[in-house]
Order: sequence, then structure tokens, then C-alpha cells
Amino acid sequence: MTSLCSFDFSVLDDLAFAAIRKKVSGLAPDQMVAQELGPVIELGQLSASGLLPSPDQATWLKLDSLGALYNALLRNQSQWLCPKTRRIGFFRAGRTLSSSDTVWTGFGLAIQQGAVASSIPKKIASQLTAAVWELYSNLYEHSGASETGLIVFRAGPNRFEFVVADKGIGVLKSLNSCAEYAALEDHGEALRLTLTDGISRHGTGASRGYGFRPLFIGLANLNGSLRFRSGNHALVIDGQNPSLMTARIAEKVPITGFLVSVVCELDNRTNGTR
Repeated sequence: MTSLCSFDFSVLDDLAFAAIRKKVSGLAPDQMVAQELGPVIELGQLSASGLLPSPDQATWLKLDSLGALYNALLRNQSQWLCPKTRRIGFFRAGRTLSSSDTVWTGFGLAIQQGAVASSIPKKIASQLTAAVWELYSNLYEHSGASETGLIVFRAGPNRFEFVVADKGIGVLKSLNSCAEYAALEDHGEALRLTLTDGISRHGTGASRGYGFRPLFIGLANLNGSLRFRSGNHALVIDGQNPSLMTARIAEKVPITGFLVSVVCELDNRTNGTR
């Protein structure tokens, strides 16, 4: 009988560490099913180094409902929305940012409508869309490779998830470009500092580095699961009203660039509050 389990971040981390030890074949089940966006996109990031196969090449991974999205990614489309539901899609960043970009405006509207369709209150859906925009604009300011940026979302019943990822310089190197953080060497601490208000590669006196505040505001009254990845660390926050105060930082297999994965789920208190 073929074993079956969900492909989540825990499994991905185990596979990545096992790959370093050359024990992937003994660890992977016969087949796993992709049920969340984040692990699939992060697997794609890790596959760039050849450590693990890409999601479409992993014989043990069934993409299931994510198959159409990943096929569109493989075709190098600049953007894609499910033609039937418009509740799942992606947008590729370019070399320059324009806040009046009509293509992004349309995609941002699809994100907001998807969040509302997930029963997220309209005000919170608007805040989450603003948070995605901030993460998107950060690609141009901090990654050094905005053209590698990718924004993906999916909306389902009482559940909304999105991923923003790039293959740029990562948060540690970005902070190192500021004299104030030139001596910083730890990727985990770099992640923590990056999420702290007022801290960025421009220095603490520049009144910059507040891009993650809309994200935490948008997640108020929601059950959120957040994973931030850069270098050889991950910073994870989850629970009701997630905040940096409850962050857990752990060492992981090195990854290129920066990845943010967010899952929002409604509890009974939020559901129905329009």
C-alpha cells in the first residue's frame, strides 16, 4: 500500500537535512500530497541548488490542487489566475516598481477578493492586501534581484495563504550593507532584526523599516502561521494574534534569497464579523 502524508514544512526540513546527509531515499514516503503553498514554493527555492528535486520533478510529491498553478509557473508566465475560480494565482515581479501598475492593481484586487471569499472580513482583507504590497515593494528595495520575485496566493474556506519569495541577496547581506550592521554574521538574528520596526539597511535613524507592520496588523484576530526564510535560518510565528514576541528561530538548510509564507485561518470569533 502506498503511504500518504501531507507535505508540510516539517517534512521539507527533514528532507533537506537528509539530503545533506545523503539519506533522502530512506526518509521520503512513497508519496506525499502538497496541501499548502509555502512548502512547495520553498522546495522550488531549495531545488535551485540541486539539493532536492523541483516540485514537478519530485516523483514522491503529488501537487494535487496546486498542479495547474505550478504548470503555469513552469511556462514562465508573468502572472496567472485560475480561470475558473480566480482564487489561486501568482504574479512575477519585474526590474522596476510602479505603484500605478495596472497589472499589479488587478492582481492585488484578486488577492483582496480571494481573502473576502475565504470569509475574512473586508477590512482585514484590505489590510492583508496592503501587507502583500509592502512585501512586494520590499523586493525592489532590498533583494538586489527583484526580477526573481514571486507573489503567490490561494483562498479557501476560512483559510487564506500567500507567499512572497525572491532569489536575491537575503536579509543578512542586505543589513550588512549598512555600517550599523556590517559586523552582523547570524542569519537568524538578521531575520529578527528585519522584522523589527525601524530597522533596515538604511539604519535606525532613517525612519525606514516599517514594512512588516501592516502584516501583523492584518493578522490581528486571526490564527496565523508565518515562516520567514533566509540563509541558514527560519523564523516562525504562529497562533492567535501572531507577533514578533512569540517568534521561534531555528537553523535550517541554507536557502538563497528571502521567503515569506503566511497562512491565515479564521476562528469562531472572527468568522462572520464583516
